[in-house]
Order: sequence, then C-alpha cells, then structure tokens
Amino acid sequence: MEPELTHAEIEARSRLGRFIPLASLPGDRDDLVAGATDLNAPDDVLAELERLPEDELFETVSEVWAALGHRNEDAARR
Repeated sequence: MEPELTHAEIEARSRLGRFIPLASLPGDRDDLVAGATDLNAPDDVLAELERLPEDELFETVSEVWAALGHRNEDAARR
C-alpha cells in the first residue's frame, strides 16, 4: 500500500490549482495554459501545464495533477 500524500505533495497540488481558474475546466492544455496566464502564473507552473497532452480534456485539478505524473489521495490508498 502506498503511503499517504505528503504535506509537500498536497501543497504543490494546491499551488498548481490556484492558477487553474474554474472557467478553464473542463479544458484542454491550451485552455489551462491560457487561464493560468490570465492569473499571472509563475513560469514553473506554466511549464508544467505545457507538459500536458494536447488532445486530452481535463475536468478537475486532480486530473491535471495525475496527468503530470503525480499521485492523488485515491492512488495513495491503493
């Protein structure tokens, strides 16, 4: 069984989420990057969002987080 998410993982996901406006969800990579740009996201956040697959639609920040290769709570419990 995987360990619970660390405080650092939760904080990093929360930081990413602060730069994804609700108006950008559901959205694809371009929608998310545009929304984050409108919120003056730092370069590292924009670079992370630009790594997303361009042909995928994301409904939630957790989906975006997972697509970037990170774990969410459900995955940590399995």
